[in-house]
Amino acid sequence: MRHIFVDFEMNHIAAEYVEERGFSKMEIVEIGAVMLDDSCQEIDCFKSYVKPEFNDKIEKVCTKVTGITTETVAEAPVLWPALQQFVRWCGDEALTIYAWSDADLRQLKRELSLKELECKELHRLCDNWVDFQRMFGDMLGISQRVSLKHAINAIQADFDGDAHDALWDARNTAKIFALSKNETEFQRIMGPVIEAFKPAEPMTSTLADLFPDMAKLLAASES
Repeated sequence: MRHIFVDFEMNHIAAEYVEERGFSKMEIVEIGAVMLDDSCQEIDCFKSYVKPEFNDKIEKVCTKVTGITTETVAEAPVLWPALQQFVRWCGDEALTIYAWSDADLRQLKRELSLKELECKELHRLCDNWVDFQRMFGDMLGISQRVSLKHAINAIQADFDGDAHDALWDARNTAKIFALSKNETEFQRIMGPVIEAFKPAEPMTSTLADLFPDMAKLLAASES
């Protein structure tokens, strides 16, 4: 079984594409992924920029968040060949796709519809897609959505690379997954947090007093 962790970065579709924006407000401009084996060791990685088809430039807000510029994607493939490369990279073995939140899957489905792209291999990936952000919340016993950066802080690790770089976001998601598969280590690190979220008698100390990072942990989700 291969475990593949994927992340997309997006750019706004230009306002003049009114009909297209009815399908999707955004376009994927970067795909990043890492592949783990059953021992949770990284065995390969994938990264491709994607040239937008409904905007001739990368918006300033996208550049500010991701560092991607119009020049970055000038020679990049458009979505279809980039997805074909990604599908080939995923291979034919049994796999599960993980992403931090369900936003990436929703974006992919919207763009496939918008651009009238049909591929049975992509359907296979979508059918085996897991929202790992929700899984992490379930492990903690909370319903709130936790940002990737704060989840990394919660497991007492450093965020590797740059946030909102698709490959590094995928790699950091994989780091949390790998820890979750080491039951002893996960309980050692996250046990006090999990206990704190269990229903109990009213505490004399607040959760913030006990775990200073918890307020940040429950911050709004970052895709």
